[in-house]
Amino acid sequence: MQDLSKYIRSESVTLNRSDIKFAEYNPRTISEENLKTLRRGIRKYGLVGGIVVNKRTGNTLVQGHQRITVMDDLQKYNPETHENDYSIRCELIDYDEKMEKELVVLLNNPNAQGQWDYERLRAIVPEIDYKDAGLTDADLSMIGVDFMMPTVGDKQVEADITQMILPDLLQPTPSTNHTEEVPRGESPATYEEKKQHMKDVKAQVQQQAAQRAADNSAYIMLSFDNFANMIDFLDMFGFAPDTQIIKGEELATMLTPDDDEEVYNQDE
Repeated sequence: MQDLSKYIRSESVTLNRSDIKFAEYNPRTISEENLKTLRRGIRKYGLVGGIVVNKRTGNTLVQGHQRITVMDDLQKYNPETHENDYSIRCELIDYDEKMEKELVVLLNNPNAQGQWDYERLRAIVPEIDYKDAGLTDADLSMIGVDFMMPTVGDKQVEADITQMILPDLLQPTPSTNHTEEVPRGESPATYEEKKQHMKDVKAQVQQQAAQRAADNSAYIMLSFDNFANMIDFLDMFGFAPDTQIIKGEELATMLTPDDDEEVYNQDE
């Protein structure tokens, strides 16, 4: 067996959860919705690697804060009383506090991570449960697979039509001369009127479903050359640094001058 690379500077160990402390300065946060996505992933796939702890500063957690948060919840662990303590595999390092903080930032920094190859991602999506992989409907639209999304609308159309169309219209009585037979007790005019009404209803429901699908695809993506430029953009409009979604209408309002400002500019 080959010797370990000199660049591997951690030791794989098993620690009790009660021996690990969070880095109080950790600058990363996570929304409740994203935390639910992570929880669903851990429940399905388990906790798979990526927990880094620094021995020199008292077993401070360097990477894995959100995952440990989910694990604590799943294990019903009490961080104050250490009730329901559990063991967890970690990568143990031995760095000073400065290097520890640099590593906390580096391991969570988008500038040190890759980007999606959208063509390859589009090829994978039909083969997986995209929600279990942490993707949203907005992500599907952004990467160009929103053709999958109208299936929800299609199912709604089918349900609505099934409820509204009369059974005898769904399955008309066949005849030998290939002309439709009018249901017993109903005049030809009334029958034709019902048929036309059901066609109109179906067209209306389909139109509504198409509009819902179009609304679900109402997304655009902004890109920046680097992380600092993105932060400057968010700060310019008063958005928090961790903002991921901005309402287009809200941004448009900020970009549109009010009447007084327009008049002032014209006078100049």
